[in-house]
Formats: sequence, C-alpha cells, structure tokens
Amino acid sequence: MSSRSWLLFLVPVLIWSTTFYAITLQLGSVTTPTYAVALRFGFAAILLFGWLALQREPMQLASGIHPWVLASGLTSYGISYVLTYVAEESIPSGLVAIAYTLMVFLTPAIAFFAYRTAVTRRTWLGGSLGVAGVALCFLPDLLGAAKPPSAFVWGMVAMVVAALTSSVGAVCSIKLNRMQVPVVTYTAWAMMYGAIATALYGALSGQSLQLDGRLSFWLAFLYLSVAGTIIAFLCYLTLLKHEGTARAMYISVLSPVGAVIVSVLWEGLRPQALTWAGILISMAGAWITLVSKKA
Repeated sequence: MSSRSWLLFLVPVLIWSTTFYAITLQLGSVTTPTYAVALRFGFAAILLFGWLALQREPMQLASGIHPWVLASGLTSYGISYVLTYVAEESIPSGLVAIAYTLMVFLTPAIAFFAYRTAVTRRTWLGGSLGVAGVALCFLPDLLGAAKPPSAFVWGMVAMVVAALTSSVGAVCSIKLNRMQVPVVTYTAWAMMYGAIATALYGALSGQSLQLDGRLSFWLAFLYLSVAGTIIAFLCYLTLLKHEGTARAMYISVLSPVGAVIVSVLWEGLRPQALTWAGILISMAGAWITLVSKKA
C-alpha cells in the first residue's frame, strides 16, 4: 500500500481501538442505546454538512443515488450500532470484538456475489489468522465470564447481525464509490438517514428520549461523534474506495487488538500468554493481507 493508504488504515485502527472503552461510558444511562446512536450520528451529520458548506462542496445528490445512501445509512449507522450497544450490555466486550472480525470474511464474500470482485487466497488466509488471533486475545476473559444463557444467546445473535449489516453497508459504499459520489457528501447523508431512522425506531418502540446528566457521557459522546465517527469513517471509506474490501476490512481485526493494548497501557491489564499469542497471530495475518500486491 502507498503511504497515504497506510495513514488511512492506521487512523481508524488507532481511533476504534479506544472507542470500545468510550462506548462503555454510555452504558447504563437514562439515554437508551437507540437514542445514543441517533444523537451520535445526527450530530456527526450536522458537522459534515457544515464542513461541506464551508468548503463549498456539493451537498445535493441525484435521486437515483439516494436509495443506495439510505441503505448505507440504515445498515452502517443504524442497525449495526444499535445492536452493538445492546450486545455490550449482554455479553463480554471480547465477544463483541470477535463478532465484528467476521466482517473480514462477510464483506469480501458479499462483494463477490454482488460485483464478482475477486478474493485472493492470501486474503482468506490473512483473515482467518486475524479472527483466530482476536479470539485468542479474549479467550481468557471469555472463559471466566458468567452470563445468563438467554442474555448470552441474544447478545451473540445481535452481534452477528450487526457484523452482517455492517458488511452490507460497506458493499453499498463500494457501489457509491463506483458511481463517483464524493465520500464526504454521501457519508453526511448516510449518517443523517441512519440517525433519523434510529430515532423513529426509538419513538415507535415506546422509548422516551432522556438526556444523561453525567459529564463522562457527553465527553464520550463528543469523542465518539468527532473522532470515532467523522474522522475514522471518512478514512475507512476512502481506504475502501482505493484499496478494496480485503485491506479495509482488516481494520475490524486490528482495532480489537489495539483495544487490548490500550487496556494494558491505560487500565493495568495483565495479558496472559494466550493474549500475546493472539496479538502475534493477528499481526501475522495483517502482514499477509496488507503487504500483498493484490488483496
């Protein structure tokens, strides 16, 4: 990859390595996960539209493009994130991370069926090592976790669906990139659609909008909205446009690994031998996927 592509890859990895922790600061709040997601992406959409206005960039989209943007918004910034917030209340965060690594398989597979995009053997090998490495990283915590069976099953189903819908959203973004739609423009619209749909779901399901009064909630909200949403997603979508699904999706593998390292540095986590083995295996998978000439 070029130095520009490496930057586009590393920025989301570094940011999303910390958002796992930031999301936990919003759990157990009077603001339900549904409205937390709606507020997050609604605020991000407003900032992006403001940026487009300041830069005098095009904000309008042709009518034929909106269905694809709507699909991207509903999947990437609506369903997947609500399910992620809900799942983190039911299952260990390690399982959430492992479930998201499935994107490294799901996205290229869906892209293949949708666009006949070729997937190399190195991609499958690198992805397999990545998922196995992340599983090993969190295995000690998972073995010691005690969760009610019903909550555990629901949480895992929610995360698998979240990974699937995120992959569908990524494939919609590939379509928009092929239609030469500016990344910032369609991202602003997609986030707005996702926020509106999520807020409507919250209202129709009888949830009341209550705003949390804790400072930690709003600091996490700002970080998730600006860094975890605008900066990280724009880098990720631009990388997806220039490098394809295999390399962009490996962000979902290295972000959980980064989260483990963040916990070691900031939270005093004492990793076990399996954790270090998982990190090494994930790094080996990353090398296979990212260094190859074709992915």
